[in-house]
Amino acid sequence: MPFSHTKIVGPAGRYGARYGMGIRRKVTTIEVKQRGKHRCPSCRSLVRLERLAFGIWHCPKCGHTFAGGAYVPQTILGKTIAPEELKGVEAEKAKWKEAAKR
Repeated sequence: MPFSHTKIVGPAGRYGARYGMGIRRKVTTIEVKQRGKHRCPSCRSLVRLERLAFGIWHCPKCGHTFAGGAYVPQTILGKTIAPEELKGVEAEKAKWKEAAKR
């Protein structure tokens, strides 16, 4: 393959002139996010997670398999809280409980 016809449209170039530009742009944004590097919730390393099925992700480094979003491992609503973030939340809870007792 001497050169690619997908310089502008990216991964959606495989569709050629079909389906319209709007849909191909949406496909491109989704696929670029999906195939990018993400943080594993188990080992916290920044790697390219493998998508096994719809919403099932696998970390090649630690072997952890987990459920996530359809196109990205962590969605905005179902974001996995890291242990260090959880400590901060628990500290805030303690402050609120102490303030409520006064």
